[in-house]
Amino acid sequence: MSTEFRRVLILGLLAVVLGGYAYVTTPEKKILETATAKKAERPVFDFVVDKVQKIDAVFEGKHLVCQRTHGGWVNSADGTPIRQDVMEDFLGNLQKLLDLGEVEGGIEQLSEFGLRPPASRLVLEIEGIGVQVLTIGKNNPVQTSLYAQVNDAPQVILVGSVINWDLRKLFTATGLIG
Repeated sequence: MSTEFRRVLILGLLAVVLGGYAYVTTPEKKILETATAKKAERPVFDFVVDKVQKIDAVFEGKHLVCQRTHGGWVNSADGTPIRQDVMEDFLGNLQKLLDLGEVEGGIEQLSEFGLRPPASRLVLEIEGIGVQVLTIGKNNPVQTSLYAQVNDAPQVILVGSVINWDLRKLFTATGLIG
């Protein structure tokens, strides 16, 4: 064996031993949690779709009251049935609606947020929970969210503006908006 080969072999073995030692003794890397990582998704409402008994909604000046019956959902004003898939879709999307964060200013500035009077209002009667209310105001300056209040709490929050799209679909399906 040549001297050069022995030297490379010894250095290679030394590198493997030191690398193994470093791998075994290096402490686990700790990652600092950011504020966004700590923030869990907070749904606006916590309910089971099958427990919702009544929906009372005001949207774009129109008023809709839907009641769950043994035969399915009906429009309380005239008793006409409402398609089950429309109601399940609306309630499923409402269940996923998230509280995107609190807004500074709150109750003193309700009219500035479009909450006094509200642009839209949604009242749910939920079996075992009671009445849940979502008051919806105007869009935030970047048009991605809406100002809202839950159960007339003093805190103003932001919710995704997709709720307006879901309300429009519901009102269109019931014939109140063309």
